[in-house]
Amino acid sequence: MSIIPQGKERREITRLHLAECLTIYNRNTMKEMGSIGNISSNGLMLISTVPVLMGAIYSMRIILPESDSKVRFIDFDARCHWCKPDVGPEFFDSGYSIVNAGDDIIDLVESLKDYFSFRECG
Repeated sequence: MSIIPQGKERREITRLHLAECLTIYNRNTMKEMGSIGNISSNGLMLISTVPVLMGAIYSMRIILPESDSKVRFIDFDARCHWCKPDVGPEFFDSGYSIVNAGDDIIDLVESLKDYFSFRECG
């Protein structure tokens, strides 16, 4: 038995909106590469619909919404170290180390940690 009323959304942000905010684009072509599955200041895991070439360095971009309908770009380069099929048959997971990035990526990682951290009530 669930203590959550049926049909009640437990998330503060909808899954669709979160996926839009955590999308990685190829900086050169502006084509979507996939969504962030995990990220740190050293690397990230990408969930995509196509496999990627291991050993290659990719020019990546994250587009973050800001107030007043403006956006902010976080640009960085990352090297792919591994790629494997996801548990969902239509997706692939790939792991990257960040090889060239500014402080923006560290700020993003810290913001995401704050956003998804549990806090004690009291």
